[in-house]
Amino acid sequence: MKWNTLLYGLLFSGLGIFSYLLLVNYTELTPKVADVLYSKGAFVFFIAALNVLGYSTLRISSWINNQYALNIRHRWKITATYLVVTLLFLLLNYGLLITAKLLAGLPNLFTFSNGGWRILIVVWLVELVIVGLLLANRSIQNNLKLQQEAAKLQTENDTARYAALQSQLNPHFLFNSLNTLIAEIEYNPGNAVRFTKHLSSVYRYVLQCQDKTLVTLAEELEFLQSYLFLHEVRLGDCISYNCCIPSGYTGCMLPPLTLQLLAENVINHNSITLSKPMKIEICLEEEYLVVSNPIQPKKSHESPGVGLKNLSNRCLLMLGKEIIIQREEKVFTVKVPLLYE
Repeated sequence: MKWNTLLYGLLFSGLGIFSYLLLVNYTELTPKVADVLYSKGAFVFFIAALNVLGYSTLRISSWINNQYALNIRHRWKITATYLVVTLLFLLLNYGLLITAKLLAGLPNLFTFSNGGWRILIVVWLVELVIVGLLLANRSIQNNLKLQQEAAKLQTENDTARYAALQSQLNPHFLFNSLNTLIAEIEYNPGNAVRFTKHLSSVYRYVLQCQDKTLVTLAEELEFLQSYLFLHEVRLGDCISYNCCIPSGYTGCMLPPLTLQLLAENVINHNSITLSKPMKIEICLEEEYLVVSNPIQPKKSHESPGVGLKNLSNRCLLMLGKEIIIQREEKVFTVKVPLLYE
């Protein structure tokens, strides 16, 4: 950053010296005006003013890229802003000559001979070309940086999606589910049928999510119902959830298998027994889905890590926001951004 600032300073100073020499030596000026322009004060002022204007142009360009580049309805503001900036460069050159005539006490401050106007326009165009090339170079660098970040996030997203899919289909999960099913068939055949249907729903949803980047909140909640039912049967009916989401918001979008990852995180990091049941709370808070649970740490408790980090990267890639993790004394909360359609 410091090297860039120094480089820009040298560039704008060099451009200022070039413009100043052209204006002073090739504009048809009277001796009085020439004496004023040849002063050290006029030289330093013009260089400083061009640096200020140049740096301001860079800041304005960055601001425009952040505010309006992706908003088609406001593209006209980009054109209007750059038009104002180009006029400011012309006014800076024009103002130098006007100020010199004013200090020299000459009449007709705002008029110049044809030669004066020609060199003024030439200097202005040279400045615009140099600044335009600088902005184009910055734009190319920013685009390359964004492409690299997007590629990195896409790789992380693919890895996270594969990990989520793999966690559902891994032998350990299947082994526990089949053992539970066998026990239910022997002791509770009616519940075994329900267990099998929910197990089928879980695997079907996971397979359907392989090629999706976003799903509706309604789909995730329906999946969570089946997913937690399997754990309820396995753990002894000591885990449940309370959902306080208005029906009008179930069409919001979020990355697939988000609730599975959060529920799995709760199960893996908390002690859940009949004496210490677990109830997951799900609600909305502004533009976030809020999932919270009481903290009941296991003896071999490990803090949440890779899974939540991958989810955060997926949300950043697809929704433009990361998840928010809040760990209080007795409650652990994760806030997931939602896409409202």
